[in-house]
Amino acid sequence: MVKTSRFDLGQGAALAATSVKILVAGAASALLGCNAPEPPPSTGGTDVVEGPCGRGAVVVSSDYQSTDVGLMSWEGAVLSASIVSSGSIAPGLSSPLSGDVVTPTTPARGDRLLLIDRAASVLTWVDVRSGEARAQLAVATTFRANPQDYAEVSPGKAYVTRHEPNLDPDAAPIDGGSDVLVVDPGARAIVGRVDLAPALAGEDPAIYPRPSRAVLVDGSLYVLLTATSLDFGASAESRLVEIDTQGDVIKDVTVLDGLHGCGGLAASASGSRLAVVCPGTFGGDSTSNAAEAGLVVLARRDGGGLVEEARWTPAELGAGTPGFSVAFASEDHLLLTTLGRDALSEGGPVDDTLLAVDLPGSGPARGEPEVLLRSKELPFVLGEVRCADACERCLIADAETDGGVVHRFDVGAGEDRRALVHAGAFQVDPRIGLPPRYLGGF
Repeated sequence: MVKTSRFDLGQGAALAATSVKILVAGAASALLGCNAPEPPPSTGGTDVVEGPCGRGAVVVSSDYQSTDVGLMSWEGAVLSASIVSSGSIAPGLSSPLSGDVVTPTTPARGDRLLLIDRAASVLTWVDVRSGEARAQLAVATTFRANPQDYAEVSPGKAYVTRHEPNLDPDAAPIDGGSDVLVVDPGARAIVGRVDLAPALAGEDPAIYPRPSRAVLVDGSLYVLLTATSLDFGASAESRLVEIDTQGDVIKDVTVLDGLHGCGGLAASASGSRLAVVCPGTFGGDSTSNAAEAGLVVLARRDGGGLVEEARWTPAELGAGTPGFSVAFASEDHLLLTTLGRDALSEGGPVDDTLLAVDLPGSGPARGEPEVLLRSKELPFVLGEVRCADACERCLIADAETDGGVVHRFDVGAGEDRRALVHAGAFQVDPRIGLPPRYLGGF
């Protein structure tokens, strides 16, 4: 059993669902339509001072055709409603943003934001203070690379996970794809590549690594491999690959037994734990295979490698299969999303949820998962969740409520660090009206 909801999205769900559809259609028309009015101009950057949790959160709003990027504080204040969008080509932005843009798992630091355009296979650097796009780097040449994540080791070195393989037999090694690319952020140049094929040794050659999210911890880059065929019809067990950031070589491979399609990864603030969410594979529709799905927490061993610490099946979570986002609210407390289903799906409709989960050692016994947030009408509306442990704040993107909001949850004060309290819902840029889906830190 799952505890009853602490916070519900409220009444009027049918109106909320209708408003989302209207806003999405209107936004797409305004931003993309011929002879349509120009979208609102950029609201520029922010001069907010960097603190223990950075400056705040990056909010990526999208209808999957157009993108609007805003900035907000961890308290929910809007710092810049639209620092950059796909509605116009800003100075320095030779490739406009598509409708498929995400932010890195690792928070940006300093005066630059990094945006990952998965559709265009382009990285875009944006100045935090001025809001100007400073530079771009294409991470594919003759193939669609579909970059998923970016992790910066230093001003002169960063890693990019490229999801798609390059099927050209004559491609240069640097263009192999389904790999980790090494780039120089300062020079905006590709300088190397880490081949991930050895991590799938013994598997069917038709299965590609397909790396997704990545995190940096103590000189190691941990890369999550989805491990599927080209058409996603076949898959292998997902795995975590540890790469030494000094030599750019694979140090360790951890197979996530029985788990497939894993796409969400987070590291605790101390770096002692990693959490992975796996929705399983999809059989040609929006319903995933629950037998392949789950949440797993792994501990980093002092001597190297990872050891599984805890695991939850979808049934133990008491909701749908885990989604694609997970975050540590504290060292012993996790937030994750689960995937809903529409009324036409086999088994009937299921809500999206935001779940809170206690980890081993956080109390006398592992508590039951708690539903903090629940969708009402539409599946796939609860998006990315991000937490700032040092500031005791978590944010979750919600594309359904009031045309799209970002919810704030506060970690409980005092000894009850496990309690999470809803502390408001905030709209980022109602002028454009695109629903928020992805979050990042800066």
